[in-house]
Amino acid sequence: MMTKPFHLAIVGGGGISRAHVNAARASNESIVIKAVVDPAETARKAVCDATGCRGFPNIEELLADGGDDHSIDGLVICTPPSVRLPIVRAALDRGVAVLAEKPIAHTLADASKLVQLAEKYSPTTAVVGYCHRFVPAIELMKRMIDEGDLGIILRFENTFACSIPGMQDKWMSDPAVSGGGSFIDTGCHSLDLFYYLFGEGKVVGATFHKEWPNRGESNATVLLRGVQKFAGVAGVIQSGWLEPARFVVTVVGTKGLLTYDYDKPTDLLHVTSDGSARVLAVESHEIRFDRQLAAFADRAGGGGTGSQMADFAQAAKVAEMVDSILKSAVVI
Repeated sequence: MMTKPFHLAIVGGGGISRAHVNAARASNESIVIKAVVDPAETARKAVCDATGCRGFPNIEELLADGGDDHSIDGLVICTPPSVRLPIVRAALDRGVAVLAEKPIAHTLADASKLVQLAEKYSPTTAVVGYCHRFVPAIELMKRMIDEGDLGIILRFENTFACSIPGMQDKWMSDPAVSGGGSFIDTGCHSLDLFYYLFGEGKVVGATFHKEWPNRGESNATVLLRGVQKFAGVAGVIQSGWLEPARFVVTVVGTKGLLTYDYDKPTDLLHVTSDGSARVLAVESHEIRFDRQLAAFADRAGGGGTGSQMADFAQAAKVAEMVDSILKSAVVI
């Protein structure tokens, strides 16, 4: 249990930083944003205006800013993946905990280097923001799977897809910056969910659609299979930036299925093998960032509630699957 506020800095003042700002606000002041780092003055000012924090143009100036009042306990890194390595190194070298936005890196090589850094500076917390682990419906799914309520698990089906105009001009579709396109953007969440629920997965095949020349994939379909205890589980993952919106997770077993539609945020549908159905009430997925940030602060402070988070080693397993998929995908 933390006895003083956890002092947080946000590195990267872009769109995803707002989710972490809101999560800190929801913490009843147990988490306080003390600083933001961004080379762009406009981005810094937006976060400063929203939080009352101080702004810095680079990580070196933040970490050089001494004094107890300005001390930082943890960083939330919201930068593009390609520029994170020196930021993480600088933070861990000073004993500052790190929560990096997904994916862990834009290449498998950088992911491996980040794992090495986390091992070198252990036990300083180094985790990746796979926030869907904190969706209440996913947590309930995991309990019911582990308790055998669905019988033998047959299939994991997950679609995170929508239509986002202008993605061809954003850094997320530039492989040199992001590592790929729609699949590494949202499909990494899907791979992590498979890993979280069933352990490691092996890539069976992948099909990509590339709408824009010299950019990453705009749409993807990926097939996985489980190993060891869940060797019989097939994974079907769909992601995309150019298709109708669907955000759905389904787990199918011999005794029934569970399906969660993010557009029905408080309903988890349970259908048994005889066709009877019931709706299990859950809290909305919208609290996932709140719970994730609270778990990060607790883990960094030596508490016991952060074990649910993906550490760098686990996130690197996802990076390995992403790398295999990018190398083997058939582009149509």
